[in-house]
Amino acid sequence: MFIRRRRIKTIIIILAFIVFLSIFFFNSNGIKKSNTIVNSYINNQEILNSINNGKNITDDNIFEDINLDIQNEIDYIYEDLPINRTISASKLKKLLKDNEKNVDLKYILNYHGGDLEPEWEWARDISFVYTWVDGSEINFSDIKSKYNGGRREVSSRDRSADELRYSIRSLEKYLPWHRGTIFILTGQQVPEWLDTSNPRIKMVFHNDIFPEHVPPSYDASTIELFLDKIPGITERFVYFNDDFFANNYVHPCFFFTSKDFYPKVYRRYITKFNENKINQILEKNDMHEIFHVIKYSTYKLVKEYLYSNFKYRDLYHSGYVFYRDLFEPFRQLFEKELRPVCSDKFRNPFKPQVIYLYQAFMQYATQHKDFPNKLGGDGKAKKFPGYVLPSNRTIKKYGCEVQSPKVGDFFIKYGKITDNSRRNNGYFRLYNSNANLLMYNFNDLYTEDKSLFEFSKYMITRYPKPSPFEKKEYIELEKELLIKLKKIDKYSESVIENLPKFYDFKSSISKYNEIFENYKLGVIEKYLDDKKALSGHKNDTMSKREKNEIDFLLNYKGNSLEKEWQWAKSISIVYIYENDSNSNSNNKESQNMIKLNTIKYSLRSIERYLPWFDGTIYIVTEEKISDDDQLKIKHKNVKIVNQEDIIPETILSNENINKKLAIEMYLDKLPGISEKFIYLNNDSFFINYVHPRLFFGEDFTPKYNFGKPLTDNEIKKAKTNDLSFFSTYTLIKEYFGKNYIPTYRYLENAPIPLYRDLFDPVRKLYQEDINFNSKKNKPEILPMYLITNYNVYGTAQPYYPDFVTGYGKVKDAELPILNKDRTVKFYGFDITSSIIANDTLLLNISLSDAATTAAIDSNNNNNILKKINDSSKLFFSFEKDSKKILLNSNQINNLISLFNTLYNKKSSYED
Repeated sequence: MFIRRRRIKTIIIILAFIVFLSIFFFNSNGIKKSNTIVNSYINNQEILNSINNGKNITDDNIFEDINLDIQNEIDYIYEDLPINRTISASKLKKLLKDNEKNVDLKYILNYHGGDLEPEWEWARDISFVYTWVDGSEINFSDIKSKYNGGRREVSSRDRSADELRYSIRSLEKYLPWHRGTIFILTGQQVPEWLDTSNPRIKMVFHNDIFPEHVPPSYDASTIELFLDKIPGITERFVYFNDDFFANNYVHPCFFFTSKDFYPKVYRRYITKFNENKINQILEKNDMHEIFHVIKYSTYKLVKEYLYSNFKYRDLYHSGYVFYRDLFEPFRQLFEKELRPVCSDKFRNPFKPQVIYLYQAFMQYATQHKDFPNKLGGDGKAKKFPGYVLPSNRTIKKYGCEVQSPKVGDFFIKYGKITDNSRRNNGYFRLYNSNANLLMYNFNDLYTEDKSLFEFSKYMITRYPKPSPFEKKEYIELEKELLIKLKKIDKYSESVIENLPKFYDFKSSISKYNEIFENYKLGVIEKYLDDKKALSGHKNDTMSKREKNEIDFLLNYKGNSLEKEWQWAKSISIVYIYENDSNSNSNNKESQNMIKLNTIKYSLRSIERYLPWFDGTIYIVTEEKISDDDQLKIKHKNVKIVNQEDIIPETILSNENINKKLAIEMYLDKLPGISEKFIYLNNDSFFINYVHPRLFFGEDFTPKYNFGKPLTDNEIKKAKTNDLSFFSTYTLIKEYFGKNYIPTYRYLENAPIPLYRDLFDPVRKLYQEDINFNSKKNKPEILPMYLITNYNVYGTAQPYYPDFVTGYGKVKDAELPILNKDRTVKFYGFDITSSIIANDTLLLNISLSDAATTAAIDSNNNNNILKKINDSSKLFFSFEKDSKKILLNSNQINNLISLFNTLYNKKSSYED
């Protein structure tokens, strides 16, 4: 032990001497170089090993010289930080002077954690509500990607750094009077560290409070709109985001007025809106600025409904207080304006800020003397018929009190974690030393791991005492970390204390401290990894839903369908037979695939691998079938329909139309077609037994096969090389809003299940813009993209057809009129994830691929056959551009031989 201490002192003297020399004998560049040398000495493994007696730096033994009384140290680190947490006398004096008659301030400023006054005893039992999400969890990102255009990356808004854990700790420490229930509202997730057996903790899931067809939602406003539906919530309750923290002892009077116990609303100074700036933000579609437009949308609603001279003031990020029983009249008053909140899964600039709108409702609507039978304010709310509140309520007088910005500034601060360490640490120091600060929040805007480690270190050391709602194993793991951090601090202090007296160069010492801080961050990183391992989380790339679906689909062996899937037996299947005999080059290219008569083999695959199917097969032809046509199909369940029977004459009369696109737009006109049907390209083939779940989700909604979202560069290429695709998406964005449609995606060459009754609404919506004529100055529009995206973005919500979600032209369009005989009540959708598709679909086999072409030329189909036969997948198709490849007679015959090998048994559909 003595030898080790001598080694430490020797190293310290060497380091100090190096810095000393650098100051006196080097220029500025030399100083920089000497600091590098110092760093290399400090980080030199040989020296560290000598300190460590041969042990690795990550081993705890480096700190074994630091003797700690463990229990005393744990008690110490569980106390407040030893920082001078004093209230600014000048600020306090000014605050009291400006608010001489404010009795509430005395309650707030004089509270130091003791018992409450008798008149405040009721507050002990109020509910606190948190919303929480772990967006990094694979099951969450899988479902979310269904609605956000296929993107699975984790955004800062969804990332969890265990803020909830430390927010609850701050609540327990600084609101010691609270003994009520803490509700944690999530989307079917439970924090790994949370001990849900504690009776004061109640987990509530979105499905428990949302109306049917609203969940899932990824917009806080939607969640906040239904907080009153939480079972057992108190008449008054406080709502926290998981990134809100208490910083000092908080009296209930911070949340409620001492007279009448009205909720307090903390707002900042007046915000002025500029229409030009609003339009610029919308044009840029910058999500970091989009909240300014949300404020503007909310501001206009408050003026329209409640108070024409309303001035918008930003909300402070603090606990929000609500009346449970005012939510329903609030929802009814703004029923129309709140539809987008329930229909759009994500934040959008044209949606109102629910918290703010509700607070304005409390502020103005409750002022009428006959409230709730009549509403206050000078806007549309005056005409509202009123609402009968629950008879068993105990609150008889409702209202709220908006606080002065000076009061808010004194007690509340807003912070954000970015990739700027200096700024982050500035926030940490400010909040640690500011005793008058009662509440603050941190928005996480960082992308770098280092910022996560800094933030974690701050929360762990700022709120070290566990709450009674945490699992023991997580407490123990963190306790080990705290001891280690304490040892590092003491080790660092002892080193600095033993520096020679001439070692007083601030920059060098600062660098020395920085090295220790970086070492601490490494310890934090190790702790976070250990915590993740403790939770059992692996770096999964596949969600439970995806695994279950793949297992289900691949294990179906053609047995009878389950009772709930019997309806699928009678669905329709549709092909378009491109038999146009015109002599233009495009049709010549398609003749190659006609000669192959791929529909015949596709039908063979249906009969073999969809044994449950007993519905009608429609084959729509571009021309009348002649006697010598290759299509030799006759069956009672097959209907061959000419395009003239479904496409209006006004469209057919144009000789330059793309007939296939025109047919696609009118598939619903096929006589007797089922409400849900499957559209197959001619080159669609099943290769193993297929359950209807390949086409429909578990809730029986159509399952679309979109590719991955296009990158910006890919979108630019599409604008040049695939103008029809690009123009179709441009049109969709024009109607639904470019802020709403997040990505461009190609439909894969796979089965497309469709709703019959959505075709007519789509035709009417886009009637002025649909173009199937490539000879016109504008590109052709692709019907399948119009129909599928109309379903994805417009109809999959609880109000359709009385409301179509969207923020472009669709807002002013006539509402759709659906088939009165329909049985479908909810037009939802599902999407095959790329992971599921990769395991179940063999897509886009290229006829232009060198190996494939060589095999076709030589009639060596073994490679292609092996690829298909050895696959456990369920379906294969050719690359879309394969139809444009001109095959010679020998290649065609070889491909026919390939198909005859795969599907050698004739189907009952063949003549």
